Amino acid sequence: MTIVDSITSVTRYDSMHNARNNFSQMLTAAEEGNLAVVSRKGKDSALVQVGRLRLLLAHIIEPHEAQVVREDGRWVAYLPGLPLAVEESDFDTAIAALIEAMREYAADWQDHLHAAVNHRDKVDFVQFVELSTDEQLREWLTAAER
Repeated sequence: MTIVDSITSVTRYDSMHNARNNFSQMLTAAEEGNLAVVSRKGKDSALVQVGRLRLLLAHIIEPHEAQVVREDGRWVAYLPGLPLAVEESDFDTAIAALIEAMREYAADWQDHLHAAVNHRDKVDFVQFVELSTDEQLREWLTAAER
C-alpha cells in the first residue's frame, strides 16, 4: 500500500514490492524535494535528493572542526577526532592532501573501519565525503579561513 502524507510531503511504501513498482514516483518525489520512505522488515529507509542530504550533512559536520595551521614554515591540516593529518610546504597542497586523506578514510571506513568501535559513529562524515566533489570539500575545509 502506498500512503501519501500531503502535510509533510512524505510518500510511504509499506513493502519493497510496492516501492519497486513505484520507483519512478519515488525518484520524482525526491527530485521535488520531498521524501519517499520504504518500510522493509520493520525498518524505514528514505530516498532524498543528494544535494539536500549533502547540505544537511555539511551543517552537522562543522567546517570549523577543520584545522589548518602554519608551524615551522609548513602547513599542517587536520580534522580533530579523526585520524586525518597532513603536513605540506604550502596551503593549497595541504588542503589537497587533506582531501585525499578524507577520501582514503571514507574508502577504509566502507571496507573495514565501520565495524571498529571507535569509527562506527563517523558514518555522517563518510557520507558527506562520498557525496561531495573535491571542490566542495575544499570550500568546506577553507570556510573558516574566509
